[in-house]
Amino acid sequence: MSEIFDGIKIWTMTLDTIPEALWLQLFAILDPAERERSQRFVFERHRRQYMAAHALTRVVLTATADGAMAPADWRFETGIHGKPRIAGAKGPYFNLSHCEGAVACAVSHETEVGVDVEFLDSQAPIKIAETHFANGERVWLWQQAEERRSIGFFRPWTLKEAFIKATGQGLSQRPEDFAFAFEPLQVKFADPALGDAATWRFEQQLIGSQRHIVAAAWQEGALRLRAEWESVHSDTLLWQVI
Repeated sequence: MSEIFDGIKIWTMTLDTIPEALWLQLFAILDPAERERSQRFVFERHRRQYMAAHALTRVVLTATADGAMAPADWRFETGIHGKPRIAGAKGPYFNLSHCEGAVACAVSHETEVGVDVEFLDSQAPIKIAETHFANGERVWLWQQAEERRSIGFFRPWTLKEAFIKATGQGLSQRPEDFAFAFEPLQVKFADPALGDAATWRFEQQLIGSQRHIVAAAWQEGALRLRAEWESVHSDTLLWQVI
């Protein structure tokens, strides 16, 4: 897992692969603020989602830095709209996401990244599409067969979340101001202030026996950045935290 990577790398992990004995070690590599935050969750499953996402982020940052810093030694700060970043440093850039049963982290030395993971077995809040999807996205969604409409909702939704997280604008960026089309996957901007849509790249995959969907977003400069995906298993994670 240890490597210096030029491009975009997306790590994913399903929580059912983590043995009970490893949870205490994941908790131990968090900083005091993360530990305190994890203890505030009412439900254990939410606590574990948070712990796993933040521990995975620390592990993969160490991997992309070729082991130059131990997972427990990373320190973070937040931007104006709450996006986490390495304290006192320009990079590496990273983003994390967690949901019921899975976590994801994207890292790059080259550009800001955004990532989102969602649980497909949950009931899709399709009514949100009326206010948060662009017209073309709503048309596309209702053209999907009824049994495919739930995953149809999460396809643009995860891409929108990943884009907003990559820009670092948070809730100040309206999701209806940009729209996704598929085959090929691309974005169009209704708001000129968003810049050149052609500079943005997106990838999307199903993980965890296709029970989760993950989307990643990043903006490219003159060079095209390759993206790689890696599924992290508990034995790999254990080797990094012991």
